[in-house]
Amino acid sequence: MKKFLAVIMFALMLTTTARAAEFEMVEYSAQVKLQWLAAAGIPEAQKFLKLINRPVFFNAGNLNDFERIEKTNALYQELNYAAAIEYVRGKNYKNVFDLACSLSPRAMILGDDGRSVIVGELQSVCLLGDWCLEEIGSKKAIKNVEYLSFWLQDKQGMMNAADKLKGEVCIIEQGVMIYLTDDVRAQMYENIRDVLKKHGGCMITSDFCQKKYFTDVAAALYGEGNSATLYNETKAMYEKVFGDKISDESLQDEQEALEFLKTHGLVARKVPLFTRTPALNIFKKLTPEQIQKVNELTTRNYLWVITAL
Repeated sequence: MKKFLAVIMFALMLTTTARAAEFEMVEYSAQVKLQWLAAAGIPEAQKFLKLINRPVFFNAGNLNDFERIEKTNALYQELNYAAAIEYVRGKNYKNVFDLACSLSPRAMILGDDGRSVIVGELQSVCLLGDWCLEEIGSKKAIKNVEYLSFWLQDKQGMMNAADKLKGEVCIIEQGVMIYLTDDVRAQMYENIRDVLKKHGGCMITSDFCQKKYFTDVAAALYGEGNSATLYNETKAMYEKVFGDKISDESLQDEQEALEFLKTHGLVARKVPLFTRTPALNIFKKLTPEQIQKVNELTTRNYLWVITAL
C-alpha cells in the first residue's frame, strides 16, 4: 500500500513542460480546496488531507493575511459544499455527476446516502481519489462512488461517464470556470447541455457572478470595507501557485451569464443557497455576530439551477 501511495504521489508531483497549464491548475486547486474544507472543520476533508499527507500550500509563514484568507475561503468552500449536498438531498436525486471537484469529500457523503456518484476529474486526481475512497470510504460509498478521468471539453468522455448513471442526474460544478479559457468553457457547457438533454435533471453551480458572491462572503466575516481586499488577496494567492493570471471578469454580470447559457441551449434560475438555516462546521470558529451575518447570507440567491432548453 505504501508503494502504491508513493507511485500516486510521484505522479501528482511530477511536472513536465509537456503538461498543459490547465492540468496543473486543476491539480493544485484540488489540494487547496481540500485544505480550505478541512480548515472549515469538515471531517471527510480532514480525513482526506491526513491520508494523502501532503504539505499544505499556504500557511501563516507565507501569507501575511493568512488567518482572514483561510477563514474566508473555508467559509466560501463549506457554503458550496453544504449547499450542494442539501440540494441533492432536498430534490432526492439518485444520480450525481460531480465535475472538476477535486477529491470530492461530498461524493463520500452522497454515496453513503445510497446515491450513485460519478466524479469527473483529471487522471492523477482520479487515481488518488480511488485510493482514498478505498482507504476511508464506507462500504456504501465504495460501492456507489466512482472516479472517471476526462477533460471538461471532451464531449464523448463526459457523455460516456454520464451514461453510467441511470435516470435523471444532478450535475455539480463549483469553482472551475475562472480557470478555463473561453473556448473550453463554451465546449464544457455544450457537453453539459447534451448530458441534460439525454438524461434529464439539472446542473447546480455558484460560478456565475462568483466575484460578487465571494466578496459578500468576505463581507459577512470582516465587513464591506475588507471584502475587495480579501478577494484580491485570494486571487493573488491562487495566481502565485498557478503561475498564471486567473480570468475572473467573464460572466460576472447576471444578464451576460443568462445570455451565455441561452446561447448554449440552457436556461437558469437562481435560488437560495439553503432552504433552512444550515449547521455549518465553521460556525465553531466564528463569533455570534459573524454567524448571524452568514445565516443572512445563506438565504440569498447565489445558487444557479441550470436545465436544458
